[in-house]
Order: sequence, then structure tokens, then C-alpha cells
Amino acid sequence: MNPHRDEYLELCAGYALGNLTETEQKTLETHLEEGCPTCEVELDRLARGVWAFASATPRLLEPSSLRARVLGAVRTEPGKRPPIPLPRRRIAPVVAWISAAAAVVIAAFGMMEWRAASRLERDLAAARDEVSRLRQEIQSEQEWAAVAAAPRTRVIELKPTPAGSPQLHARVTYDPASRRAVVACSDFAAPPGKDYQLWAITKSGPASLGLVKADSQGRAMIRLPNAGDPFTLAAFAVSLEQAGGAPTTTAPAGPVVMVGKI
Repeated sequence: MNPHRDEYLELCAGYALGNLTETEQKTLETHLEEGCPTCEVELDRLARGVWAFASATPRLLEPSSLRARVLGAVRTEPGKRPPIPLPRRRIAPVVAWISAAAAVVIAAFGMMEWRAASRLERDLAAARDEVSRLRQEIQSEQEWAAVAAAPRTRVIELKPTPAGSPQLHARVTYDPASRRAVVACSDFAAPPGKDYQLWAITKSGPASLGLVKADSQGRAMIRLPNAGDPFTLAAFAVSLEQAGGAPTTTAPAGPVVMVGKI
């Protein structure tokens, strides 16, 4: 089945006015046979418009004298009937041409209006989606901002271990009620082929919280939707691993370079 395209609407206008080529008419009729509600509605609208203009065109009436000449010739005996003089062909009134031209203009204008309305409808849908996305972002930012102001929020400063560089700085803002945490890191430019990895130290052992991906200046901001159960979470730590992180998510493979107890 051929999908509907705007080109078919242009063919509908030509079809209603009867000025399509044979190939164009066959193309449109094949499309209509497969079923297209949009084109069917457009054809119905254009046909009603053309019919209205055709009905408004003054009718060309035969001269009154022609009737008398025809009846007189009929009454003449066979073989002696004089030729019936036909009236000269009358030129269609200008108003008929104006009506036809107006029908074409209205059909084209209607198509332009349909395209403009479709474009506005798409723009409106896109704008609504963008507003919805922005509202979700605002709500998310408000929820993360509430972590720092929560009544039970804890701020944990991570300290470098003997295996870590003294230049490393990391701070965890943790809300036990929501289990959300925000980790701020600085001077975290990892050596070539290495990655820093963040860990939650619980009563049952370490649990990976993901890699620390710092920018070109060694800074990183990590948001953790679930940093751990406040009843089992005891500390946060950072290890230096091979690129890609530790082989398992339950224990660091490289040296622990920072740690901070809750």
C-alpha cells in the first residue's frame, strides 16, 4: 500500500478540475483504490467547491428564433426541407472563466491552508513534548536540590589513603531518608589506562557505585539515586582500577585511594 503523501493532494485538485494527464490520473486512482481517507475527504471537498462554482455560472440559452426555424423545417414536406441555419457559436461569458479560475485558486488556497494547519499541529505537539520534558527536568532538579536541605542529610568528606594522591578531593552529600547521594570530586584526573571507581562500604561488604568520569580539569559530579541502605551503609571509598573498572561489583581489584566513614 502506498502511504499518503502531500503530492496526492495536488493530484486531487487536478482531478476535481479534470486537467490531469493520463499517467497522473492513473496514479491517483490506484492510490484511492488502496484506500486513503485523507485524499477521499479532500476530493469530496474540492468536488463540492467546483460544483458550487459551476452552478453559479449563467446558463447559455438557445436563441428564441431557433425554435421557430426548427419547427418550420419539420413541417416542410420531405425532400423540400430547407437546411436549418444554426446559430453562430457563442463565446462563453467572461464570468464562466472567472468562476473556473476562482475554483482553481480556492483549491490551491485550501491545500495551502491544510499544509499550514498540519505544520502548526506538528509544531504544537513538539512544543508540548518540550514543555513536558522541561517540567520533568525541573522536578528532578528540585528533588536533587532537596538532598542538601533534608533534615537527616550527612556530608562525608573522603580522605586520601597512603595509596592515594594527597591532591584528591571528594565529598558525599547523603540523605538517608531518600537514599540519594551527590558526590563532588576534584583533581580526579586518572592516570593513562586507569579509572577511579566509587564504592559503598556496607556491613556485608563493598558494592560498586560506578566509575568516576572526570572532565579535562579533573572535576566530576555524580548523582546516585540509591547510595545504599542507611542501616547497613558504613562508609564510601574510591579505588584506582584498570580502565573500565574492577572485574566484579562486589570488591575493588586495585588500591583503595580514598575513604570516608559515615
